[in-house]
Amino acid sequence: MRAALAWAVFGLACVLIILGGSSGEHLEDVAIALGFVPLGAYLVARRQGGVVGPLCLLAVFSAVAYAAEAHPAAWAVWVARWVWAPPLLVVCTVLLLHVPDGELPGRRWRPVVYVSAVATAVFTLLVAFAPEEGNPLGLGALRPVMGALAPVLVVLVLIAAACAVGLIVRTVRARGQRRLQLLWICVGAVCFVASVFAPSVVPPYVLPLTLAGMFALPVSIAVAMLRHDLYQTGPLLRRFLTYGLLAALMVGLYAAVLAGASALLDAGPSAAVAAGAVAIAVEPVRRWLARAAGRMLYGGHGDPLEIQSRLAGRLAEASAPGEILAVVADAAAEALRTPYTRVRLGPEQEPLKSVERGQPAQITMSVPLRFQGEELGRLDVAGGDDVRALEQIALQAGAALAAAHRAAALQHSRLQLVTTREEERRRITRDLHDGLGPVLAGIGFTADAARNALEQDPRRALTLIGEIRAQVGEAGQSVRHLVRGLRPPELAQLGIVKAVEQTALGLRMEVSIDADGVAELGAAVEVAAYHVVREALTNAARHASAAHCAVRLRRCGGTLEIEVADDGTGIPERTGPGIGLTSMRERVEELDGAFSIGAGPRGGTVVRAVIPVQEREDW
Repeated sequence: MRAALAWAVFGLACVLIILGGSSGEHLEDVAIALGFVPLGAYLVARRQGGVVGPLCLLAVFSAVAYAAEAHPAAWAVWVARWVWAPPLLVVCTVLLLHVPDGELPGRRWRPVVYVSAVATAVFTLLVAFAPEEGNPLGLGALRPVMGALAPVLVVLVLIAAACAVGLIVRTVRARGQRRLQLLWICVGAVCFVASVFAPSVVPPYVLPLTLAGMFALPVSIAVAMLRHDLYQTGPLLRRFLTYGLLAALMVGLYAAVLAGASALLDAGPSAAVAAGAVAIAVEPVRRWLARAAGRMLYGGHGDPLEIQSRLAGRLAEASAPGEILAVVADAAAEALRTPYTRVRLGPEQEPLKSVERGQPAQITMSVPLRFQGEELGRLDVAGGDDVRALEQIALQAGAALAAAHRAAALQHSRLQLVTTREEERRRITRDLHDGLGPVLAGIGFTADAARNALEQDPRRALTLIGEIRAQVGEAGQSVRHLVRGLRPPELAQLGIVKAVEQTALGLRMEVSIDADGVAELGAAVEVAAYHVVREALTNAARHASAAHCAVRLRRCGGTLEIEVADDGTGIPERTGPGIGLTSMRERVEELDGAFSIGAGPRGGTVVRAVIPVQEREDW
């Protein structure tokens, strides 16, 4: 229905122009109607361009004005005075602000639109009721205010100039394919605005050129549509070119083969041979024409629809993170014909996965890889200027890349867990070998010496037994040290709040603790939280010279919120993270939490951590 109404408006414009005849007067109305109405009908029918399509359809009133001016009736003359100005002024002002996407460049342009609408309405009313000869509804009472017509026209000229300048600025700031599209539109807009207001200042012999300038804007938009895929016209035009030329070539092939075969065979076999030739040739010729049309429309780039279709098929077959990244890199390289392409998951400093195609070169375009608002990585290319095609590939690959990102992150986490476990085993082995092992060996040697001295030198035996007792105490200290390294015993004995209070007693500063809902935390969460708080308190006392430190532990829904704020000297500038800060961050992130450290609102340092909390998870 929408498309039918849009093309009906175009048909009405054609009928009105035919009814207006060929008087040779007011041909600018014909130029505006034939230039903008079909463009508006196409955009409205295809649901492209937002308000650009309806604004272009307003040019049908130029056709109404042309037909009314050719009618001798007084009412027709008055209708023409009503409708000739609005489409012309709307195109010069409001349309230039909304082209090509149908949206204003920014909120600051809204007053310009409002002033333009008011000025257009005032100008139209003054022209419609002007008390002059030939106006059947002229109002003599308006004669004193007709002097305002010139200032209103000046305002409209300034607004049109401002809109054209705004379009030029947008063109300069744009990049890639959008810049090429806007460049064509910008040239057409400048020519159109100049053609609209030029008749009042140029000699009469230049007026035919201004009439040609009326077509400049719609023609430039059409060029941007056909050459640079504005409003996604490329696929439709490609099908039209492919199948139109295919039909013509097949008809020609049929006629040529039929003529050649007729010289050797009867009419029936000749037709069969010609039909067979067409049947054999139609598919290869169709593929060749499709490639040729693609090269003509997209230059050296690949057809976006074909690339996206192949990308979807390849993504459906890929499963491993490396395979998914390779598919995206191949699609980007194929689409833009670039010498170097790189797809990266994770942060640039420590990427989870990275795939490259071609020889490394300077990156000229980079787009983020996102899924549901989360940036997963980046797609970088060297060379090429079609950032829109790159963004389409990144957008289509978002869901698959999210799965690849999770798989790579899981693999990275498993590697970290294995590394941490092996390091912990190495530490325990070292502590047992270097600490507890020699002590136990010493106990054995001393026990043997005491047994040998028991009969001959009882006093020495008693001394050696005392040494054994001391060595047993030393072994107990080593065992407690190992246990503390695995899990602080005060947590199991006192709980996290009392354990933090006990830690605070050994520090030379005042510590206040605000805890809520932390009595039933899981073992992993409790150890991580205690480690963060203990390390933050120690840093505040030793390095920040803090006099007071506030600890807040609060369970909110499914998370544990930790905050340690002190009034110390803060973190010095250009100070890298030490072992303590790195350990805190790693412990929190291992549990899929978030860690941050920064300056407090009133000075000092604030350490924050948020850790997901599940049901009790003793392990």
